[in-house]
Amino acid sequence: MSDSLPATMRAVVLHETNPRRWQIESIAVPQPAAGEALIKITASPLNPSDLMFLIGNYGVRKPLPVVPGFEAGGRVISVGEGVDDSWIGRKVACFSGAGDGTYAEYMRTPITNVLPVADHISEEAAAMMLVNPLTAVALVESAVKLGAKAIVQTAAASALGGMIRKAARARGLGVIDVVRRAAQAADLTASGAENVLDTSNADFDRNLRDMCRALDARVAFDAVGGTTTDRILRGMPNGSHIIVYGGLEGQPVQVGVDQFIFRDKHVHGFWLSTWMRQQPDAFRAAWETVQADFDSFKSEVRARFTVDQFDEAVALYEAQMTGGKVLIVP
Repeated sequence: MSDSLPATMRAVVLHETNPRRWQIESIAVPQPAAGEALIKITASPLNPSDLMFLIGNYGVRKPLPVVPGFEAGGRVISVGEGVDDSWIGRKVACFSGAGDGTYAEYMRTPITNVLPVADHISEEAAAMMLVNPLTAVALVESAVKLGAKAIVQTAAASALGGMIRKAARARGLGVIDVVRRAAQAADLTASGAENVLDTSNADFDRNLRDMCRALDARVAFDAVGGTTTDRILRGMPNGSHIIVYGGLEGQPVQVGVDQFIFRDKHVHGFWLSTWMRQQPDAFRAAWETVQADFDSFKSEVRARFTVDQFDEAVALYEAQMTGGKVLIVP
């Protein structure tokens, strides 16, 4: 290890998932193995997927104890055997690998999980360029392939919801934004969103049917799950598709069998990890889109916390997941 690197670093270490239990610890700074890079972490966001991982309810499960965190921005400090030295010093966005994640001062990860970013993008901004922006592009392109003229999206007040809205408009698609609180609906409308619906409104189901009919919205993106999936699908025309990519309601997706049999409707799942693996060309194209149109995909930051303040960061994020990203800045 380089003499300029410390021997230890501060990190969040997850010890149990049910109930979740983590500690802030000083652990050894890792060394990159063959095919890996060591990243000095500048910032790492909290996302819904991170909360799911903390309770053991995510598609990726790692042996415990482990450092959580899936995406970050920073710089390459050193590389392992087989990785070109030209990576050293580069500003990057990165995903964690099979081992320790991003809520630490340093992280080692396969070089295939590391993406160089353009000069005009800061290391902090790079931390938020992967999970949400790539998901937005991938979902919208999926809708285009399904022949969509307009889309419905739940969790529309989130940072990802804003990215989906912009990406859909850029592809010429109409957008119906669905939120769960009147205040969120008011904020979206004030920001220029044209078709906003609040599920807590007594007329929601009727208004959704009317909007879907008017815009011919036949594809939906659902981040909520539970009974919301059924409500959205019932409001859409026969032959419609809903793509479920999150479970904010914390309940299994519930859809009446009549929607499948008599209405020819379809439920799909989307996971960014699978999409990246199965569609590498689309992944590379999406990454170029995100960098080229950075202003459409950048996130506002609500708060920054150090690793030692991780408890406070999680509490703030769980209390309100909209209104800007919560970052861990080691």
